[in-house]
Amino acid sequence: MDKTEKIIILIFGKRGSGKSVLAKKTVRDKKRLLIYDSMGEYTDGVIVQDLNQLRDYWGKVYRGNFRIIYQPVDPVCDFNSVCCEVCLCEDLTFLVEEIALYSKPLTLSPEFLEVIQRGRHHRIELIGTSQRPNCIDRMLTSQAKQMCIFNTTEPRDIEYFKSTIGYEAVKKIAALEQYEYVNYRDGIDELEVKKENL
Repeated sequence: MDKTEKIIILIFGKRGSGKSVLAKKTVRDKKRLLIYDSMGEYTDGVIVQDLNQLRDYWGKVYRGNFRIIYQPVDPVCDFNSVCCEVCLCEDLTFLVEEIALYSKPLTLSPEFLEVIQRGRHHRIELIGTSQRPNCIDRMLTSQAKQMCIFNTTEPRDIEYFKSTIGYEAVKKIAALEQYEYVNYRDGIDELEVKKENL
């Protein structure tokens, strides 16, 4: 069992900025991984598209290592059921593409709240990608220990980052080139600028 601290990591950026490239790199070496892939971005694993098929396959492999890519036909409808399965399985990385679809302000489901608030007790690492931090419930963003922020020019998102991580961070975000991002870690004052290569 992996003993490292399980945290929430959020990756923000507009389309084409590099956020999916970073997400793929982040989970490349994960041993127990479930990707909720509503965009059809991932291929490195066993791809399933039906909830019963997911449960059937997961029931056979959950005690060992696995890389499951769930590409739901109806992402919003299936999400809460998958969150329940994640908490039952425990000790895994749960990557959610376009996490804002499931975490709009004041709409968090009890199933997703369990992952967000008690995930570390279930040894669940949650990684989410989104174009818009401003469209995500504050319960999720407040629990994030790390944010990777690619270039954004949306005024409401800039205001959000200014209020949460400060003006210096906003200046760095505005100067980012493609595939560059600001790496913010809760409790660490210095902001790193990193670059992801294709």
